[in-house]
Amino acid sequence: MQSNKPDKNIKAKLFSADTATVVSALNSLKEEGNVSYLPILFDLLNSNPETEIEKEIIYILSNLKIKEAAPVMVEALQAPGYDSIRKKLTTACWQNGLDYKEFFPVFVDLVIQEDWETGFEAFTVIENMETFPGREVLDPVVDEIHKALKDAGEQKRYFLHEILVLIR
Repeated sequence: MQSNKPDKNIKAKLFSADTATVVSALNSLKEEGNVSYLPILFDLLNSNPETEIEKEIIYILSNLKIKEAAPVMVEALQAPGYDSIRKKLTTACWQNGLDYKEFFPVFVDLVIQEDWETGFEAFTVIENMETFPGREVLDPVVDEIHKALKDAGEQKRYFLHEILVLIR
């Protein structure tokens, strides 16, 4: 994926009523897509598409390799309108392997606030980070983790303790 404006023709095809047309448009994005298509893909995924379309979107999101996609993915993770696809987006974040270090607090918040499955996916993103942000970012997050530990269930407590171990 590059980083230009979406092609109006491809955009129209993405919202076609014909599954084959949508899949064809998604396949063209694999070759010629750009970061500007991501919000369109999020909306399409959020519309509860047919299984074949959903699989193609997830494939694209899970294979992103352009660093400019990371902030767009994180913005979607934080958007209230994408609650129903948050786990899928979080999974795509760890699968695509982009650098999310800058967004470390967001993934910790997902571990704390979301269900344990989404929390597990967020934990996996954190666990796969090659480096962590500096103490100025980590210290407030450590405080949040300690507060959250008081009310956390067994699974979340495990993830939160492991995060503390990772960032020591």
